[in-house]
Amino acid sequence: MVDTTPKTKTRKRQPKIENLQQEVIDLLADICTLVGDTQTSLVNNESPSKYSQFQEQFSAASHNVSELQLRMSIVAPMKAGKSTIINAIAGQELLPSCATAMTTLPTEITFSTDIQEPILTIPNTAIEIFQEIYQDTKLQLNKFGIESLQDKLARYPHLMHLLGEVRKTKQIPLEPKIVGRTAINKTLNRLNHLIRLYSVIEPLKDPLGKFTEIPQITTPFLGISGTSQARTLGNLVIVDTPGPNEAGESLKLTAVVEEQLRRSSVILVVLDYTQLNNEAAETIKRQINPILELIGKDNLYVIVNKVDQRRKGDMTTEQVKNFVAADLELSQDNISERVFEISAIRAFAATQFLLEVQQNPKIKLLEIKSLETVAQEIFGIDWDEEIEDVTVKFLAQKALKLWKKSGFAPFLEKAIASLMETAAPRCLLSALNLSRYRLLELKDDISLRSNAITQDAVKLQDEITALEKDLAYLESCRNNLQQIEEIKNRLQYNLEIILVSLKNQATITLEDYFTAAEYQEGDAIKKVDMQARKLLLTNLGDFELFPKWITKKLKENLENTTSGIIPFKTEQQAEAFTQKTLVWAKARFENLMLSTRKDIETEISQTNHNLIELLTKETQPIIKRAKGRLQANFEISLELPIPDLNIQESLNLDKNSLIKKNTHLIEGDFDERVVKKRAWYYWFGVVPFYTTESYQKPYKKENYYTVSLEEVVATINVSSDNFVENIKIKIVEHFEGNLKDQVELFFGRLDNYLNGYLENLQQAQADHLLSLEQREELIQNLNKLEPETKSYLQKTDDYLQLTGKFLS
Repeated sequence: MVDTTPKTKTRKRQPKIENLQQEVIDLLADICTLVGDTQTSLVNNESPSKYSQFQEQFSAASHNVSELQLRMSIVAPMKAGKSTIINAIAGQELLPSCATAMTTLPTEITFSTDIQEPILTIPNTAIEIFQEIYQDTKLQLNKFGIESLQDKLARYPHLMHLLGEVRKTKQIPLEPKIVGRTAINKTLNRLNHLIRLYSVIEPLKDPLGKFTEIPQITTPFLGISGTSQARTLGNLVIVDTPGPNEAGESLKLTAVVEEQLRRSSVILVVLDYTQLNNEAAETIKRQINPILELIGKDNLYVIVNKVDQRRKGDMTTEQVKNFVAADLELSQDNISERVFEISAIRAFAATQFLLEVQQNPKIKLLEIKSLETVAQEIFGIDWDEEIEDVTVKFLAQKALKLWKKSGFAPFLEKAIASLMETAAPRCLLSALNLSRYRLLELKDDISLRSNAITQDAVKLQDEITALEKDLAYLESCRNNLQQIEEIKNRLQYNLEIILVSLKNQATITLEDYFTAAEYQEGDAIKKVDMQARKLLLTNLGDFELFPKWITKKLKENLENTTSGIIPFKTEQQAEAFTQKTLVWAKARFENLMLSTRKDIETEISQTNHNLIELLTKETQPIIKRAKGRLQANFEISLELPIPDLNIQESLNLDKNSLIKKNTHLIEGDFDERVVKKRAWYYWFGVVPFYTTESYQKPYKKENYYTVSLEEVVATINVSSDNFVENIKIKIVEHFEGNLKDQVELFFGRLDNYLNGYLENLQQAQADHLLSLEQREELIQNLNKLEPETKSYLQKTDDYLQLTGKFLS
């Protein structure tokens, strides 16, 4: 193993969490055995009991603790070498990392000790989406031809090959499981290119919004320094998220990306050292703002990559950290623990070379595949000459120095340590809370049976009768809660107000549309004539046909100024203009939807609170009596789910319906021709002569295409209205079922709570029918189980306290 990890102070804390992890696993196994013994002693029939479910829960909790997932997501608001960083951690080039292969597809990478080579798994749902994208691209290609799409792809020459491939093949060749580094890299490169190609051709579509599952790579640990402690604790999982689009807009948080970010214990933000300047500061903040709003700053770490390009006079390490802290508004207290400077290319080159030598000790220098990469980093422009006089051993020593200078070791050390300090305790906390909850239930069951077995039969029957009355009252309460309908109606009314506000904000006029700052940045109208903006801002019914300020060029370009119709010579030009305007409209509406979604979540949270208050008040007498008898607490817990307001398919904007094909007659060109003539002055008209004369060719038909700006605005407004109406229907349907389900779940839990008590009393009644010998044996078992349960409960509390210290 190549171990380049410095012995930092953070490592001293790791054995504690590692030991605690193992002790919790042992505790869960002991409790599982205790539950089995309790079931044997307390349950008098062969039917499945709640104790079997307890054992399954403890088994699952033990698995989660032992197979702990240490998840971190990596995001980048710029092309900063994110994929190279992941490849450096993996020790091999799994992800495409060339300049043109910016990540468009979220991918999960899991490190495992159980496999020998990497495996890429693509979910069936994802394969179906890729095939749909492929077919849609093919339709566009057949409609416009490859030549017409070349202009759109001028900035993406690397995609032209894929475009030709799409034309020739029926579907993309894609298997659900791909094995091996080369095959995985090639597949991901193709899929990223496909999504990029589709996004360029169809910018109104958002293919990533369709994904509910993402590709997953499982790769072996290759002895990478800094990850050995993660190996002992569980599985390190890295999520590679999509980068920004070419327009530099905010990082797009689709539903699947949001889920990955929420599940991650650490978020790594990658910045490019060469792009850090005052001009970039606002851009970085704008692009990363959606992520900060989603996950906050507590678990945010920043990697500044490409510091190998630092030159004299550039920002120093201290200045970089202060710049990042100020830009992202991070606390200065522990900034050195949160911001790291690295050179991913150096780390990747060194790691790849060292691992290749490690796996092939007798390999010759020129046989090393990673030789060129590492030699270029070590020797610079003279690398090909320098390697003529070096040995594998010498180059390995240089690679080790290169690794240390890359800054990767402290970054990995701190990142993994942070994962352990957050993910591991949270997982342990969840398992220990389950342990405590179930142990209390076991303790109550055992205590109840111990007391009931010696209780008078008449008193026991009285208790059963009282409990049956409580259950009957509970059923009556469930059927007569009219206030729940009122809460539902109030929620729907408040949500209606929110949606009406959304509809009003979404409605635009021509003036709104063409004065918006975002639209001006979109540069779409400039492609026609900037003077057109002034024209469109004028009341279309209040100006003469051609005011004096209208330029000659504008008069020639606009077919009918009073109707706001813009002509284009080709369909492609009309489509490009329409596409840009609709993309702006879609982005504007999506921003409104994000704000609306927050308002809806706030309203649902308040409704959830009101519902809990109502149910607590109505069922308080039952719960109070049960607590008095059982000495246990019934926790009221409700959570109304947020409706899935998928904005990825928000506006149904069909650009093709806005483009009209027209025909008009144009004057023919002037030309010259030779004609035969006679004239009295030329041989008295007897002999003809030939002369050249100018003539005008006949009128001819010519196709042109128009876009009505009023139709564009009307289409946007109708589409946004329809979408808001669909949201309204979706919300009504959502809460019609979910509100009822949550109330039923509450009453179901309370019913189970009381029925569990009733079952114990009925079992105690049956105990009175046992023989004296059987009763004595049961009492002995109960006397043994009770102190064991208390002992495990005390141990659980101790571990909970210790776990809490890791989280404080």
